[in-house]
Amino acid sequence: MSTVGYIHLKTFFKIIYLNCIKYGSVRRILITLLVAFILLLFWMVLLFFRLLDELFFFKYRQTEIKKPVFIIGNPRSGTTYMHRLISLDEDRYVTMKLYHTIIPSVTFYKLVQVLSWVDQKIGRPQRRFFDWIDSWFFKKWEDIHPTGFNHTDEDEGLYIFSFLTVAVSLWCPYMQHFKYLTIIDYLPEKTKRKLQNYFKSSLQRFIYVEGKNKTLLTKNVITTGRLNTILEILPDARMVYMVRNPLKAIPSYVSMFSATWQFLAPELNKDDEPYKALAQVSIDFYNYFHQQKNKYAGTQFMTILYDELSEKPFDTILKIYAYFNLPVSPNFKFTLKEHIANQQNYTSKHQYNLEQYGLSNTDIETQLYDFMNSYGFIKS
Repeated sequence: MSTVGYIHLKTFFKIIYLNCIKYGSVRRILITLLVAFILLLFWMVLLFFRLLDELFFFKYRQTEIKKPVFIIGNPRSGTTYMHRLISLDEDRYVTMKLYHTIIPSVTFYKLVQVLSWVDQKIGRPQRRFFDWIDSWFFKKWEDIHPTGFNHTDEDEGLYIFSFLTVAVSLWCPYMQHFKYLTIIDYLPEKTKRKLQNYFKSSLQRFIYVEGKNKTLLTKNVITTGRLNTILEILPDARMVYMVRNPLKAIPSYVSMFSATWQFLAPELNKDDEPYKALAQVSIDFYNYFHQQKNKYAGTQFMTILYDELSEKPFDTILKIYAYFNLPVSPNFKFTLKEHIANQQNYTSKHQYNLEQYGLSNTDIETQLYDFMNSYGFIKS
């Protein structure tokens, strides 16, 4: 049954308890109940579509996921840029859009294809409507991580509605109560197995419709704690881990995953415990990767420095292809060079610093000394 749908009820009810009782306010109670109602409707729709898959498109189960490529690392470590560059190799890779991850269903994907065809024939009113929805719904993330339902994006949507993800911070600010969500690899085997079944089944459905004869390319900025969980079900997966100085990446992570808090919990100050607990999630990700990285050493796992990518993007992509022993087509080389040239003047508008979250360089360097020292981030 977990291949059809899975919800970690312990986390779901803990969110209700924290938002409505322990830290309850009229605002939070109303928002929480509204979101819970919307999620209930969503789960019913998701279950409906995925059950239809089992009736009419059950052959998706035979889909093989061969040597997928995962780009991982903390937010603002260059994962999005890396993902976009490699995804230009369209002859080789298929990537997921946000709507693919929210309702991962063969039936739904085919319905979207039909509706998109009709929409194109009548002047694209549907596309303009969803563009408007994107501009409103994702406005808070515009300068952090531009996204939208029809944008190529990371695969976190496959996890978020199971509630086994630190992205629950978008609905509940009190991350000090969700430490068990940071390293999913440490969860009980029974729980982890259900998540694996849902995740793999979702990827199979996507590839069955959108990616036959292509390699899955995906990214995720909070999947570090799932490394073993993923490799257990996709043992031939290739992973590129982006490394940026934590002093710069951590405050961006906090800013990104607390974007809803000004509306959900406006009484919180940015140096209060929930913000520090969110920063600790990022710190724990770094330490976990440092503990595990030697285990993944070999031809299917590599690390890339953020500065290396930003200074020499073309050479860095070729380096990755060489490491994984992949041929580079002339068409991809041309497209890659052209895209890089068009992006040279881009600068992020997102501004952030550790101090606004009650942290300091010393705090981070003390907790991440081994990791930071191994990459030369500790200044003597």
